[in-house]
Amino acid sequence: MGDEKFAKEDGCLSYWNAAMTRFAVTLCFLLMMSSASAQSSNLVKNPNGDEGVQFWRVFGNASVSECSSVGKCFSINQDAFVFQDIDVPESTSGMYALFISLSSIEQSNSQKLGQPYTYGYFMTSGDLRNATVLANLSGQEMANRPTANGVWVKQFGIFRVTERTGRIRTFLRGGCDKTEASNNCVSHFRKAGVFLFGTEEEAKAFIESYQ
Repeated sequence: MGDEKFAKEDGCLSYWNAAMTRFAVTLCFLLMMSSASAQSSNLVKNPNGDEGVQFWRVFGNASVSECSSVGKCFSINQDAFVFQDIDVPESTSGMYALFISLSSIEQSNSQKLGQPYTYGYFMTSGDLRNATVLANLSGQEMANRPTANGVWVKQFGIFRVTERTGRIRTFLRGGCDKTEASNNCVSHFRKAGVFLFGTEEEAKAFIESYQ
């Protein structure tokens, strides 16, 4: 009889602990979502190149250099590009992803400046070889052209995360002609970012203060 009583009490205690654990996890998630709604965190790692090209994949002539008055930046020659993959939970579906960066260009022919730009993908998760691109993200202000040599411009776009998205890919691509020599033209990027928001209005408000 005593053993049966203790078994019941032990079972109740286990159930209570499990219930409290579920409650704590749910509460933690809600707090995180609330915090993200108020102030999203940058999902991009190494957004300025402070750690070289770590976390980025490089295609073509692209590296990290010192940009005048701003410090480290990505320097991309010709039509080379870099990209970074970001894993996200499928619960991200329905949120608004903001792609944003600051870009500039240095070109010997300042009368006909190139157009560096950023763009992105929503993709399925899992093995990259079997991943599906769910949406190709471009347009809006993601190809905002610098107005003069060395002038930094803000490039951005806001996109609703599609269903089944488990990975976000962000690209930084040079705006120089592929035949143009590196000492004649180079595109620069810094503060590359991907941010998630609950509403499009929150994302738009965030853009205003991004610099």
